[in-house]
Amino acid sequence: MKHAIHRLSGYLGPGTVMEGDLSFEGRFRIDGAFHGRIHSDELLEIGPAGLVDGQVDVAHAVVAGTMTGVNRVRKSLVMESTALVKGELTVASLELQPGARLVARLTRLKGHD
Repeated sequence: MKHAIHRLSGYLGPGTVMEGDLSFEGRFRIDGAFHGRIHSDELLEIGPAGLVDGQVDVAHAVVAGTMTGVNRVRKSLVMESTALVKGELTVASLELQPGARLVARLTRLKGHD
């Protein structure tokens, strides 16, 4: 999955903290901190300094920062070398790069539920 196929539709920059519910189409990148619920049928990106804490339910995710809570990635999750995922993780396809840290109860989705 290439990032280019998903147009950037939103961005939460460094030093920005947001709390609440977020849904989006396309690709959304977080380099700040988000606390709450995220839902999308497309791509969530968490940059190296980014933090997401809460409930995530997305089709695809690329994580270079921190994602904690109850997380569901229905198709593919890529954890870059600086990533930390903690809590509960339900995922169909998982790619861990060397250095990525996964501290979670892991459940594998069969197919694309």
